[in-house]
Amino acid sequence: MRIFFAGPLTDLRNPDDTKAFYVKLANVARTAGFSYFWAFLNGTDPIKNPNVTPADVYKRDIQELTDSDIMVAYVGEPSTGTGIEIEYAYRHNIPVCLLYENSKKISRMLRGCPAIKHEIPFSDRNDGLRQFEAYLTSLKNTIA
Repeated sequence: MRIFFAGPLTDLRNPDDTKAFYVKLANVARTAGFSYFWAFLNGTDPIKNPNVTPADVYKRDIQELTDSDIMVAYVGEPSTGTGIEIEYAYRHNIPVCLLYENSKKISRMLRGCPAIKHEIPFSDRNDGLRQFEAYLTSLKNTIA
């Protein structure tokens, strides 16, 4: 099973901290036996790869999302791009799991999207990682 990870990359409050969390999510997925795509790890990071055109970012992300079985989206910070990807997932029957701090107010419009099949509100990032690992284990058990 392949995961398309989504989350804000532009104008992050604390880019290093947020991206470190993203890497930990990827490590949990890898350890659980899932393949995945994270845009910022694959050549379209807005800081490391500023010369990639917006059209190329869109094309690559949409293709990678199309090739994935599930989308996992961190929505603890606003992101227009993540919202577009979630709507694309909905239109193409790709289930979405949301991750966010339980102290954050997440848009009801987003949470009401029919593509959202699971939510992981967490108290801190370690709790989020533990819950995410449990979620992946439950996915594997439904496939097996």
